[in-house]
Amino acid sequence: MSSRLQFPRSELRARTVRGAVVTAAVLVGIDGLVLAQGLIVTRLLGPSEIGLYGIVSTTLVTVLALKRVGIDEAFVARETEDVEREYQYAFTLELALAAVAALVLAVLAPVLAAAYGQPRLLGLTLGVAWLPLAFALLAPMWIFFRRMDYARQRALQAVQPLATFAVTVPLAAATALGVWSIIVGQAAGYLLAIAVALAVSPYALALRFDRAVARRYLTFSAWVFVAVVAAMVVVQGQVVAFEADGGLAAVGFITLAATLTRYVDRADQIVTATIYPAVCAIQGQQRALEELFVKSNRATLLYAAPFGVGVLLFAPDLVDFVLGDAWDPAVVLLQGLAVAGLLAQVGFNWFSFYRARGDTRPPAVEAAVAAVAFLALAIPGLVLWGADGFVAGRIAAVALALAWRARYVRALLPGVRLGALLGGAALPVAAGAALALALRLALWGGERTPAQAIVEAALFLGVFVALVVRSERGLIAELRAGFARPGEQGSG
Repeated sequence: MSSRLQFPRSELRARTVRGAVVTAAVLVGIDGLVLAQGLIVTRLLGPSEIGLYGIVSTTLVTVLALKRVGIDEAFVARETEDVEREYQYAFTLELALAAVAALVLAVLAPVLAAAYGQPRLLGLTLGVAWLPLAFALLAPMWIFFRRMDYARQRALQAVQPLATFAVTVPLAAATALGVWSIIVGQAAGYLLAIAVALAVSPYALALRFDRAVARRYLTFSAWVFVAVVAAMVVVQGQVVAFEADGGLAAVGFITLAATLTRYVDRADQIVTATIYPAVCAIQGQQRALEELFVKSNRATLLYAAPFGVGVLLFAPDLVDFVLGDAWDPAVVLLQGLAVAGLLAQVGFNWFSFYRARGDTRPPAVEAAVAAVAFLALAIPGLVLWGADGFVAGRIAAVALALAWRARYVRALLPGVRLGALLGGAALPVAAGAALALALRLALWGGERTPAQAIVEAALFLGVFVALVVRSERGLIAELRAGFARPGEQGSG
């Protein structure tokens, strides 16, 4: 047992596998709830209201991302005997950055209102300006993450979306609050989550500052900040570009597409959030690192591939049968961002392997390449050829960034090839898509019905699952074995 792990090191493999299962089970449920909330509220509020929220949420996400420079990851990676003191150092820095972020949002509120010609943006932006502080006060989750106590960590993580759904949907349906129902629901969810997190935290929430410690954390974070800035160029750039090109409704379309297709990388986020402490713990064990990288990416592509291809196949049905005709212009954006997102999942968690060894520069370089390619390809594509041109440029930009990723992965993990990661999911998803399309062609003619779309989707998923069970038998057996082991003991 080490100061990092609250259990014998021999249990590391089983803990990691079990953690992935627990994390997936909880976060898939959470994501289903958040997705349902998004669809319900989108239907109730319409493109213009969602466009307003798109501007606010994109600004919020941008500022939050700029604040999130890896303080929590540096804390998890740090080897120390006095974990409580280290936690308080990290929390102090996180809270300071959060205060700056909250101030930035407050200052940006009148700027956004003037820039977009929408006076309502002033109040809406001020309504979310406190959320960076809320994220900082959820720092007790870092402790359970470091301990690999995933059950407690994920239970805490579920509080906010459950409370937010319970408040937001009734407000949107039964009141005239409009987009404010989302803001009020968020506030209720985060306040409850903070109260629970502080109540169960094993360490005291205290401010503790040391110049040398701060320098160590900020050295780790500098390149993370560069990567975040580059990523935000893409996120914010597409909103600004669509507003300039088509107004508030166009912002609503790109917001919907970005919101729904972001779930293509959810499995990768789940697994990366599970394995990072294990990656930190096995530094220097090259074969173990390569095995963990390959298996984690094979597992996540079993989710990302059918999700991305499923959006490509059924986005028109989602709009026609769920969202309504007002959202028709969003179809091509949904399909294009799903394809771009699927490409980006190949070796997605490579950055965590570099960060675990304290080298945060390579992921920043890849992010910068992606941002430059986005500006050079996607934005001109939108100006010249509309949404189709934007989608083509977005996919091309991701492909260029992927080439840089392959180079860095080979340098760190020479036994790994990114192309080989596709094998387990490629054939099953292609077969499922082919049969679904064959059925669609066979039934072609007349008006398309929801029942037909459901049958095609069931056929697509059924074929995919059946083939995956055969092709990935060993990987599935390992996941089952990890889940079947006795439950985690207390984390001390």
